[in-house]
Amino acid sequence: MQFTEMQELALWKAIADAANERITTRPKGGANLRTEIDDSMIALYETTGADRVKLKLHEQEVGTLSLTFTKPKQGVEMRVTDTKKLVEWLRTTDEGADVLSTIICGASCQKAIVDAARDYGFLPDGCAMVEVDEPKHYKGTMLKVDGLKVARAMAGELPSAVAGLLGMGEVE
Repeated sequence: MQFTEMQELALWKAIADAANERITTRPKGGANLRTEIDDSMIALYETTGADRVKLKLHEQEVGTLSLTFTKPKQGVEMRVTDTKKLVEWLRTTDEGADVLSTIICGASCQKAIVDAARDYGFLPDGCAMVEVDEPKHYKGTMLKVDGLKVARAMAGELPSAVAGLLGMGEVE
């Protein structure tokens, strides 16, 4: 079947929406297929240390699912401890004015203030240097699937239109 560009767009959007309901890592209605699989990956990692699995269809490898991690942090970093003192420092000192002019064009969070002050070499009033020792922790998972490999693995079981969408062309 040949689609007009508008029909193809509608079809892709419907497929994407249906797929997203199953694979989003932040489902609106609670758990979904992806969050359940992610939970099982965390359990696998905690019990065996394995941080990735191969995805197979009909004994053919079609992709991987792997845990991703934050980088460990250790050292000393500046943190805001008293917002009122920090604001006063920003308003009444030349250094604070320098920091404000650096961040005023978009960034408006405490981290941006602390980063700018640190870059200037200042420890503003209302901030303190604190010890940091955060081990790596789960950040999420990364899913990689090759659509063409899926289409080949499922060759006789997919409608030809679906196989074509996966990049295989018409399947007889």
